[in-house]
Amino acid sequence: MSELTLERLYHPDGKHLGSLWSGLSGSGKTTAVLSSLQAAGSSKEFGEYHRFVIVDPKTQPNDYDILAEPILDVGKAINSMHNERFTVFWPDLDYVEQEVTELVNAMFRISDAEPKTTFTFVLDEASTLITPTKIPTALKRVAVQGRAKRIKPIFISQRPIVNRWTDANLSNMLLMKTLPVDADTLKKRWGVDFDSAEESLSEPYSFLWFNLETADITVMPPMPLPKPPKKKKKSRVQRFFDRF
Repeated sequence: MSELTLERLYHPDGKHLGSLWSGLSGSGKTTAVLSSLQAAGSSKEFGEYHRFVIVDPKTQPNDYDILAEPILDVGKAINSMHNERFTVFWPDLDYVEQEVTELVNAMFRISDAEPKTTFTFVLDEASTLITPTKIPTALKRVAVQGRAKRIKPIFISQRPIVNRWTDANLSNMLLMKTLPVDADTLKKRWGVDFDSAEESLSEPYSFLWFNLETADITVMPPMPLPKPPKKKKKSRVQRFFDRF
């Protein structure tokens, strides 16, 4: 039987496709994503040349900024991807599609120029860019070609995204609490009774793992809470000025 591991979720191993996290506000989606990303970031299984690139259109403090200091400029974010384990990018909402496109295209360029480098690309609020009838060319590219270029796409959305390009290029769907209408949509799409399965989510922050490769649903235990970032030791200069 398949096992849901950090490597299956986040590592571009050439075997499994991307993942979709979905759940209503307050269902524990962010907790699960942050906790698992933290664990993956410290895992030796990902190697020193692996990069986690997170695009967070919410630009919300005390969220992905526990992984890395958010970057507001897309050029600086691209520079960060070369050397930093985590790059957290807060896009300009007026130009989010353009900036995401620049970031994705840069990942493909780096992948070609630096063969050792691999990527996990996380897009939160993915439904702002992906709808049942629309998907930006760059996101279609990463969904379809990401596995060949060692880029693993992770889409996160409050409501499950149903799009033919993403549907065909996902291996995992992680579902927290969803609306009944969404459970009905998913049932029609895959013929699986998500509504009944969701009733088994008795513990807070537990979730369903829908293995799209085998069409199996497994109830998963809650993820541990993400660890707060370690406080950086202040320099002597900073300690001096803190006295005033």
